[in-house]
Amino acid sequence: MSLSQVGRLYSTLKTWIDSLQLVDVHSHINGEHPAAEDPKEIIFYHYVVTEMRSAGAPPEAFSAGLSFEEVMKRTLPYFKLIRNTSTHWCLMKMLKELYAFGEDEINEANWKSLRDAILSRAKERNWYRAVLAEKARLKKGFLTFRYDKEIPKYDPDFFVGALRIEPLISRLSIDDIEGLGRAVNVGIESVDEFEDALPLLFKKFSRCVALTASILPEETFVGANKTEVREPFEKRLSGSDLSAAEVRKLSSFSMNCILTLAEEYGLPFQLMMGVRRPVLGASPPDYAIAGYEPSSLLYLCPLFGQFRNVDFDIFLASKIQSHELTVVAKNYPNVHVSGYWWYTFYPDIIKQFLRERLQMLPRNKIGGFFSDAYVVEWTNAKASMVRSELAKVLAEMVKDGYYTEDLAKELAADLLSCNAEHLYRLI
Repeated sequence: MSLSQVGRLYSTLKTWIDSLQLVDVHSHINGEHPAAEDPKEIIFYHYVVTEMRSAGAPPEAFSAGLSFEEVMKRTLPYFKLIRNTSTHWCLMKMLKELYAFGEDEINEANWKSLRDAILSRAKERNWYRAVLAEKARLKKGFLTFRYDKEIPKYDPDFFVGALRIEPLISRLSIDDIEGLGRAVNVGIESVDEFEDALPLLFKKFSRCVALTASILPEETFVGANKTEVREPFEKRLSGSDLSAAEVRKLSSFSMNCILTLAEEYGLPFQLMMGVRRPVLGASPPDYAIAGYEPSSLLYLCPLFGQFRNVDFDIFLASKIQSHELTVVAKNYPNVHVSGYWWYTFYPDIIKQFLRERLQMLPRNKIGGFFSDAYVVEWTNAKASMVRSELAKVLAEMVKDGYYTEDLAKELAADLLSCNAEHLYRLI
């Protein structure tokens, strides 16, 4: 196949992929205000801020109390230093598509007109619907609901909820326990009452379609019964320190309770892995680095086997674990892999994940997208990058004779929407 034929194939597949609707299985969008209300939410998304901080921008330049205009004045020189990054590409792609921005960088001459364009769009009542339906072509997006907050209002035409639950698993604190009690309006003074409160939480959030939790690389889960955790739980309630072994038993017991309820309610469990946080000195607002422990996936395998009726959807922020996770997903029917979390949302890593997963896993085990966005404008930006990289990978597989063009188109639909719709019972 000649270079011109490869180019035409990519163009054909890209046009097809751009026409497909997608499901975004993880975001932090505010259901009551899905679109940006302040230009800071777009221009200074935390991916951008971390890169600017790395380039030398002072942390005080991004203080929450500063206006957009003040942050822009303090950080303007640093836009030049991140023009090479994929995050900057996403930012420019979004600004051009949504706001008719005609430049390749933000500078002194254009930032005020850009601000005005963003604010003008923000005033449009149905702006978020236009971005999602006409630009991102979103079929359904997941909102993240905190277990200790009331369920916000949201547009059910576009969104569903996922219950964020790791505070009730990892390093369970007295504040977390009290938060659970407030959420379900009960007092919790024993491990029995804690166990009884969890079903009430699931009932309260029964409209959610998934559970979601981030675990640290060093966290492992072992068998732990209620008798073993009575004393550690009482110590936690009293404010006493727990040993590492006691923390592990308490987390393991809570994880077991939650997975039992996930099985009962038929809820897939999203598990985010590959990040260490907080890390002293790392750039705000993330305070995090990619990291992993060699045994972390191995310790999860007994859970995958024990709770074989729970579908696990794993998100990775560390590419080092990618092959190992793909092998795990190949061996466990209830383990799926989705997207490119945080420090893996870059073209080369996206392509690596896609190639590895497409070559090793049944097609129904792969989720091709989630945005991790805080506003719908960034959903669109990230979708643009993923669509482009998916088209490249599929074009290469067709060129090399592994797929037909028709199969490549089917796989694109599977990865962008069909698999998520089936896994999360959206249809």
